[in-house]
Amino acid sequence: MVCVTFFLAIQRPLFCIYNRALNTSTMKIRDWWRIYRHGYKTDLKVAAYLTMFPLLIVWIHAHFPFFNSYPVLLVCDAILALAVALTTVADTALYKFWQFKIDSSVFAYLRSMKGVFASVSVTYILAALVAVFLVFGIFFAALMPTIRMCNREAESSLPGWPNQGITFLIFAITAVVLFLITRGLKRRPENPSITYFSKNQFYNHSALNPLFNLIYSFSVKDDFGKQFQTFSPDECQRKFEFLFPLKGTPEIKLLNTTRPNILLIVWEGLCTHFIESLGGVPNVAVNFDRLSKEGVLFTHCYAGSFRTDRGLVCLLSGYLGQPTTSVIRYTRKLSHLPALPRLLRDKAGYSTTVLHGGDLTIFHKSDYYLASGHDRLVYQKDFPASAPACSWGIHDGYLFSWLYDDIQKKTKANTRWYTTFQTLSSHEPFEVPYNRIKTDKVENSFAYVDDCFGKFVDKLKNSPAWDDLLIICTGDHGVNDYLFTQDEKTHIPMLLLGGAVKQPMQIDRIINQTDLAATLLGQMELPHEDFIFSRDVMADTYTYPFAFHTYNNGFIFRDGDGVTHFDNVSDQALKGADPRREELGKVILQTLYTDLSKR
Repeated sequence: MVCVTFFLAIQRPLFCIYNRALNTSTMKIRDWWRIYRHGYKTDLKVAAYLTMFPLLIVWIHAHFPFFNSYPVLLVCDAILALAVALTTVADTALYKFWQFKIDSSVFAYLRSMKGVFASVSVTYILAALVAVFLVFGIFFAALMPTIRMCNREAESSLPGWPNQGITFLIFAITAVVLFLITRGLKRRPENPSITYFSKNQFYNHSALNPLFNLIYSFSVKDDFGKQFQTFSPDECQRKFEFLFPLKGTPEIKLLNTTRPNILLIVWEGLCTHFIESLGGVPNVAVNFDRLSKEGVLFTHCYAGSFRTDRGLVCLLSGYLGQPTTSVIRYTRKLSHLPALPRLLRDKAGYSTTVLHGGDLTIFHKSDYYLASGHDRLVYQKDFPASAPACSWGIHDGYLFSWLYDDIQKKTKANTRWYTTFQTLSSHEPFEVPYNRIKTDKVENSFAYVDDCFGKFVDKLKNSPAWDDLLIICTGDHGVNDYLFTQDEKTHIPMLLLGGAVKQPMQIDRIINQTDLAATLLGQMELPHEDFIFSRDVMADTYTYPFAFHTYNNGFIFRDGDGVTHFDNVSDQALKGADPRREELGKVILQTLYTDLSKR
């Protein structure tokens, strides 16, 4: 066990050095000491977990020596070494993309191996495999002395009831000690918060053993109604009501028709960092900048969460992202969520389509798109193999051309329609058939989608479809890249374009990505009371502008007075501590999880 604990401790420098670019401060000797001082607790627990099964094998052999324990121990420790190697390397390599410790959610991605490998190059995969092999070899070699010792002890155990009684007593005491180490002395098992000590989240994550976090995440049940329960139900309801008003009268009309044809473009990874007019870098989204002067631009819109599976639900269902799970995984709940396409289809007679160049089986997207009211799904399998593609699917340029032709057909048929277009070309690894910005592949990929978007809109302007058309363009979650700050990643644009827009306008109030549904329905004079987490931001009842964003077991609450980053694990603000914003964030989480339990 000492050997196991020592190895688990040396994985920490590997994590810190590889991900050092994510550390916002200079790591000093004192910081290293604190990381190890708090991290040894989870190292010890994992070592206890890994010791239990070999201990059981030795005890069985000591009492029933009918088999050779050595090969069994060898296989057992090889499996344990492989588990440690895979977890250590995966956690270290993925952290710069996810910025949270590996947990059970990784297995949701493994259901589609194409999705697992789409973001990384072959070289990266080979390097990861080499790292897994090296870590496995080192850990297995470190365990060999322990295996030999356990085997000698098992072989040398003498028969007879007195000796077996002593063996059983030693086993029982050891098992109790290991159990107490894994569980702790408290009534409930200890969680990852036992290692959290700093307001620098990188230090907390450096201290936390990845295998412990993975094991713990499997123990967390999906009993949502018992999670984040801070206030009494009545108090929570009272504090929540004014945050999300369900009714109101729009004070400003954004559209010149209540029944436009609607195209929602969900732009992969789009955040304001790429848009110069919103404080971003110049010469990237030049067409978005140009077209924003012709439509309604929301300048202070913030993403509801940090992944596409959550962002889609934020946009289409007006439903807040969850910090510990993703509702899209629970297919039985999807039909019980409110949904903008479904309401438009059932209440206003719209035909509904979704367009995506990738695989819709990844993360239950096809299930959600159908449950949310899309009657027609058009995706990768519907296009020829010759279509220009990347690792994620068919490039957006090809799809914009297909979309233009489809809109013309619908216009000739004189039908009311709604389409969701989920782009993909600006996703990691950012490989696109475009080379305008040679110095930065990330910026170049967004410039490519922007070029396709600009040409698409300009063509539509000269077609009969333009007059009754409303184009809504926004991001799914902001770009997931460690070079960007949390604020940069959560700040996304929302632009309304088309002949259905009454006049160009810039709206500077703080809004959430989830507010799209209620705001659009308010402009269309359709009911939106079912969208309990979506607000009509143009209505007279929108009196407290704020935005709520969730990340892995944390939230960001932003209002006109400031912004608070709150970590649920350590139950403390990491940035911008404010009692009122912290309380309101907890009210929202309690309401969200209580509602989720009933869906």
